[in-house]
Amino acid sequence: MMEAALIAQPRGQRRQVLGYLLSYLVVLAAWQLMSLRLGPTVMPSPLETARAALTILSTPVLAQHVPITIFRTVAGVVVSAALAVLLVLGARYLAPFRVFFLNAFYPGLRAVPPVSIALLAIVWFSLGTKAVVFVIVVTVLPIYLIALWEGLKVLDEGLLEMGYAVARNRFAVFRKLAAPMLVPTMFSATKLGFSVSFKLALVGELLAATEGIGYVMHAAQQEYKTHLVIAWTVIMLAVVVLVEHYVFNLVERKYLYRWETTKE
Repeated sequence: MMEAALIAQPRGQRRQVLGYLLSYLVVLAAWQLMSLRLGPTVMPSPLETARAALTILSTPVLAQHVPITIFRTVAGVVVSAALAVLLVLGARYLAPFRVFFLNAFYPGLRAVPPVSIALLAIVWFSLGTKAVVFVIVVTVLPIYLIALWEGLKVLDEGLLEMGYAVARNRFAVFRKLAAPMLVPTMFSATKLGFSVSFKLALVGELLAATEGIGYVMHAAQQEYKTHLVIAWTVIMLAVVVLVEHYVFNLVERKYLYRWETTKE
């Protein structure tokens, strides 16, 4: 039985690796066929894109612009999360603000198109980091608002009332009981918020910045260097995957999962 299981395990791993390789080969083959059909100006070949990516990686352009975009992304996520906490707490504990929050602020904020936000950001903040972060905050804020508001609604009210009966301090009850229970909700919202913020940073830099990855991609597109646009896209996909795997998944496995297991 054990020998059969040991033999089956490598076979399963080989099949999984083979499945991954076949998937990538199918994508590359389809990409190559599209390049042959549409032409290299419209759709560069995988080889040409790989060469462009290697060129980008070997020049200072990557180190110059990638940190700027990542900083704007992280800043937008942090500001969005902080504002969401303040707004949701105000809506929970202040009845007049709750009516405004649920009936006007949140629906209106969710309906504003990102392009309008970007154009207003240029008028209000000119070109640069402030404009890009503003676009991210206004667009990502609803993600945190709905996550926190729904998270508060499913909290154990009986446990919170017991805590208030003992502590007689709503802030202490929130800090010691409600806030820890909202950690998984905030973490999930942050994972989604980061990926959305990264895309918004590129769009914001395209419209409202003179540096950053979005600006560089826009400059390449203006010169009809499609191979550079796709190469930058591939590099950005790699950055997002690395952050997802080595930051979010690592935190989830080492800290969040352990915290939830201990709590149970």
